[in-house]
Amino acid sequence: MNTHETSNVASLELEDQLKAFFGYNAFREHQRDIVRAVMNRQDVVAILPTGAGKSICYQLPAMLMPGLAIVVSPLISLMQDQVLSLTKNGIPAAFLNSSLHFSDIRSVLNNLSDYKLLYIAPERFADQNFVQSLKSTTVSFFAIDEAHCISQWGHAFRPEYRQLSFLKTTFPNSPIIALTATATKDVEKDITAQLAMINPYTIRASFDRPNLTFSIHTKGDTSAQLRRFIDKHPDQSGIIYAATRKTVDETHSELSAQGFSVGKYHAGLSEVERSDGQHRFVHDQCRLMVATVAFGMGIHKPDIRFIVHMDMPRSIEQYYQEVGRGGRDGLPADCLMLYSGQDLRIYQSFLSEIVEEELKRNIKDKTNKMYKLCCTMSCRRKELLHYFDENYRSSNCGGCDNCLDNTELIDETVVAQKILSCVHRLGQRFGAKQVIDVLKGSKAKNVVEKGHDQLSTYGLMSEYSETSLRHYIEMLVELEFLARSEGDYPVLQWTNKSSLVTSGQEKVFLRQKIQHNAPKALAVEYDRELFTELSTLRHHWAEKTNVPAFVIFGDRTLIEMATSYPTTRAAFLAMNGAGPVKWEKYGQQFLDVIIEYCEKKGIVITNRLEKAGKAGKAYAMTSSSTSDGGLGRDRLRSAKETLRLFSEGRSLEEICHIRNLTPVTTIDHLCEMIALGINIDITPFVAIEKQEAINNVIAVIGSEKLKPIKLMLSDDYTYLEIRLVVAIQRKGT
Repeated sequence: MNTHETSNVASLELEDQLKAFFGYNAFREHQRDIVRAVMNRQDVVAILPTGAGKSICYQLPAMLMPGLAIVVSPLISLMQDQVLSLTKNGIPAAFLNSSLHFSDIRSVLNNLSDYKLLYIAPERFADQNFVQSLKSTTVSFFAIDEAHCISQWGHAFRPEYRQLSFLKTTFPNSPIIALTATATKDVEKDITAQLAMINPYTIRASFDRPNLTFSIHTKGDTSAQLRRFIDKHPDQSGIIYAATRKTVDETHSELSAQGFSVGKYHAGLSEVERSDGQHRFVHDQCRLMVATVAFGMGIHKPDIRFIVHMDMPRSIEQYYQEVGRGGRDGLPADCLMLYSGQDLRIYQSFLSEIVEEELKRNIKDKTNKMYKLCCTMSCRRKELLHYFDENYRSSNCGGCDNCLDNTELIDETVVAQKILSCVHRLGQRFGAKQVIDVLKGSKAKNVVEKGHDQLSTYGLMSEYSETSLRHYIEMLVELEFLARSEGDYPVLQWTNKSSLVTSGQEKVFLRQKIQHNAPKALAVEYDRELFTELSTLRHHWAEKTNVPAFVIFGDRTLIEMATSYPTTRAAFLAMNGAGPVKWEKYGQQFLDVIIEYCEKKGIVITNRLEKAGKAGKAYAMTSSSTSDGGLGRDRLRSAKETLRLFSEGRSLEEICHIRNLTPVTTIDHLCEMIALGINIDITPFVAIEKQEAINNVIAVIGSEKLKPIKLMLSDDYTYLEIRLVVAIQRKGT
């Protein structure tokens, strides 16, 4: 049967096709449901975070459905990277854009039936000859990537995307799938309306990226702050965003002078310069990229380990889109932002250029919420997810500066009284800069000429740095002890709470960081010496075939090789990210390196991945009759896969790494299987003595809630351990 042209999609085993075409062992969350919806010819809106595998959602059904899938993409770089990766995997794909000669474009259009995927920019639909060419072929579906560009409420509105509404009337039998990584509910509704979608199947995945760590700091010596951060990530790839071309050029010059391999990207460079810089970065020929917002959309480089923002982005959507480019392979990535009140004022000054009042209010609201995120002392992750209408239940994410750093509440009433008094003495007619200059006793012209050096508050806080004073002011604004006026030149004003502080009726407590703790590294045990040898071989093939290294194999696949030591074809194909095409092209060369290494080191070869595949099939047979217990088919399948790895003796860290899951989800799966009646010995994850202690507490206070149990145990007992013991208890009762 020709899987390219069959319409009998229900009979296909999607996992087998996923492995055959792309080398992946299992779908990520939501992918299978989206693929099925597309193959059932439904319109789809898929809002999935960066790194969730959006491409598979249209690339796999394109291979399994009759006809040609049209992928609308905003950037030339994205088209070229995607098509290069697909063709290396033996998948017929092409792109049309301005970089091609007319004869090349004509060649593609004359041979549309030879391809399964065609990538184009939205402007291409203005060419009526192109539209006529599509009418003469079978279009399986249209995939609109970066679909937030359709909405004027989105952070990257593109007017040409607005014209895609004609697709439904011109190609009524071809479904549309719209995909984006960042969309509020308003943007989601606008996408559906603008594309004239008919009762679309909508998936809104969690926006949480557990592998990202967020840190946001006020600007000090930004060059020194950047250098300290980069030094913590030796030999790793990172993107450094700046708001202006000038800052990009200055930062690029500084880093180059310090000996870093660094590229730059902004709209002031020629197309050749931008393309060359991007190529060097993606191909690991330069380690760092300094860029404006113009860089990054559609960049498929999974091993970016850090993202820096030298200035505050305009909106949370923009920020989350840009930090989402880090850690797309599921491994940890650090995100640092430096901000100041000046960033907010610059964005506010741009508002005068916007004529439409509703749009102006919308943009202003987004920028204010971005600034509020910078100033908050609560969990950054919780605030980020709340913006996207998602509730993060934990009060401590363990992955942002506010949760990682040790803090304490400090009585800063006297500091607040001094600042509030200065604002009052200035008649509530000046901004933060003037207040700070007066408090520090500045001899600046704007202070002396206005007679502000004669005020009683002049020099009252001369021992404080400008950065510290600005931080205090922002905290007072956030806590509503101060307000900032509207307009191009906002001034600081009292609120109804201010006089309560100056009169001593109300105290002001501010949270202060007393120790910075680094995020816990992902504890993945693998043979680093073998990993280095495999990386060298990967680099050789990348150079030889002129593709980025991750197109050969991603870091996660190399880590799996350096963990399981596969030495047979079956063991190789059992790995995630290793399919038949990869085996034919590179498999034996990588196995030769592994075999030689094992012989040199005296490592006994077991090919446990190959055996694991057989064990997994045996387990599936013995448990196939198990009810899903209300979990749903996909969830049950995922939980069974976690249980299979657990049964092999895998550690929690290994399971999380192999399956790209968080520890919480992994324990969830085991608890769900216990609830279904599966007998599981949890001793590898919870020592016997801990089980006994937890059971003793449960016997006294019950197991209805976990927190009371945790409070009666010492700090070395985790909630995950308690949950497993409680699951066993509840099964027994």
